Order: sequence, then C-alpha cells, then structure tokens
Amino acid sequence: MAITVRDIRSKQFTTQRSGYNKDEVDDFLDELADQLEELIKENLSLAKQLKERPVVESEPVIIEKPVEIIKREEPKHEVAPVAAADSAYDEPSYFKNLETTLRETLINAQRIADETVAEARKKSKQMVASAEEQANAMLASAKVDTEAARKEAEEIRKAAGDYRARFIQLVEDQMHILKADDLLFE
Repeated sequence: MAITVRDIRSKQFTTQRSGYNKDEVDDFLDELADQLEELIKENLSLAKQLKERPVVESEPVIIEKPVEIIKREEPKHEVAPVAAADSAYDEPSYFKNLETTLRETLINAQRIADETVAEARKKSKQMVASAEEQANAMLASAKVDTEAARKEAEEIRKAAGDYRARFIQLVEDQMHILKADDLLFE
C-alpha cells in the first residue's frame, strides 16, 4: 500500500507513558508531508514536460541535476496540498523508497531515544553513587567529630570535678584555719 500525503497528515500514534513527544512527531510528519507534496508536484511537472516534449531517437537525454528523494532543507515557499486529480504520479517504487526512509527514520529516532534514556539512567546511577559516597564521608566525619566532642566533654567534666574537689579542700582548710584562730584568741 502506497503512503500518500493525506496518510501522513492524518496519521495518529498511540500514546505511551515513555513514548515520543507528540508535538515533535506531529511537526516531523507535517514537514515530511510538505516535502512529499513538493516532490510530487515537481515530479508531476517533470512528467508533464516529458510528455509534451517530442523525443528524437538519436538525441541523448542529459540529466543536469539529480533530483533528491528527500530534501534536508526547509521549503522556501508554502506548497498547496496535492489534489486527488493531481495524483497521476503513483509510482510504487517511489513510495516504497519513501516508506523505507520513514521506517529507517523512526527506527533511528527510537534508537536515539533508547540511548538517551540509557545515558540518563547511567548518569542518575552515578549521581546516586556520588551522593552516597558524600553521605558516607559526612557520616564518618560526624562520627569522628562526635567522638572528639565526647572526649572533650569528658575532659571538661573531669577538670570541673578536680576544680570542685580542690575548691572544697580550700574552703575546708580555710575553715580549719579560722577555727584554729578562734582557739588561739580564746
């Protein structure tokens, strides 16, 4: 079955959760339909010129410029849709080539999408691994800091206890001296 411009314009794809961007597919199909219309018009014009031109047996046919099947540049002007009456040019090999090109384009787009998803998954795994490494390093650092703080707090408690004991001893010694002075002056 030959694909027509109308088939391309009316083609609807089913949507999937991780499928293609619908707007990009629609834009691509519109661009493809425009280029196909332009090529069909050009081929019809050339076929008409060929029919109108008398062919002389001894005259060689010279092709000045080969015609591209699919042009890679944007059309320079708007192309009107091809009417049903203009579709006299219906060469099966042309449409077969077009179908093959479309199929290859969609396969390449799917491959690129798959590669992009795989690369994104790889990057996300790397990011998660990096974040886990950073978290582990931070935990280890926090454990070291906590242990150091614990030791410092223990040293402060010990120093405070020593200070308290010496202060109590000082007060008791002073009390003893004061009591001794009272005994002397009695």
